[in-house]
Amino acid sequence: MARRRRAALRGRGVKVLIADDEPLALARLRQALACIPEVELVAAARSGDEALQFVRSLKPDLAILDIQMPGLDGLGVVGRLRPADVVPEIIFVTAFTQHAVRAFELNAADYLTKPFEFERLRAAIRRARGRLEARNSDQRFAQLQALVASLQQTAQPSAYETEVWIRRPDGLHRQPLEDVDHILAQGDYVELHTRGAAHLVRDTISALEQRIDPARFVRCHRSVIVNLTFVRGMRRRAGRKLVLTLVDGREILVGPSYSDQISQAMSIKPWRQAARHEK
Repeated sequence: MARRRRAALRGRGVKVLIADDEPLALARLRQALACIPEVELVAAARSGDEALQFVRSLKPDLAILDIQMPGLDGLGVVGRLRPADVVPEIIFVTAFTQHAVRAFELNAADYLTKPFEFERLRAAIRRARGRLEARNSDQRFAQLQALVASLQQTAQPSAYETEVWIRRPDGLHRQPLEDVDHILAQGDYVELHTRGAAHLVRDTISALEQRIDPARFVRCHRSVIVNLTFVRGMRRRAGRKLVLTLVDGREILVGPSYSDQISQAMSIKPWRQAARHEK
């Protein structure tokens, strides 16, 4: 089996499938893979269901799957593979805790933590190619199923990130999220605002939102997440737009589709309903 696989891989690139529900993350991954000569991107899926279809129809050598996707996620894709399927090597993209990362290592699967560097991606692909050339397919199927089971037991939904790494001229520093009053989207980056400072971090606002405590951090606009512990008040201004006032006096505009969500998070009557009663 290993000899036939080495012969099949010789003279061609590793056929890769990627899957992520975030367009920016998918585009970034596609761009990175284009810079790796030994890779042939065969499909890009926007959901787990689509990824599973591509695995079965295109039979890629490697699948790079985001774990956190709506509906069928990356773990679900692997969980639905059958012994009769041509099982690809798997690289998970994850925001799990170090305990979950340890589970990946023990089960000989690779992982990328968002945001990841190009060289980390390239090293993961090289490792996957080495496994492709050496593995026994039946044994690999059993290993992947064991991996999914261990991760589902290890991952705790209440384990939210409490800090992030920020880059400064003198190196990397930990930034406690409890000190961040709001988070602003800046394309492929997010801007973490603290009192008197702003820190740029390579991440998307949607990806970061999934990893932080929703009881504290709430989306108030498509490009803004606010830390409720820093909210001093809420009011309407001209045009009946809803505005949050932070403890230092700064104001944050609430998007029209987020007003009820903010009201609910602050345990008050939905703003639109309250506005109707005031008329």
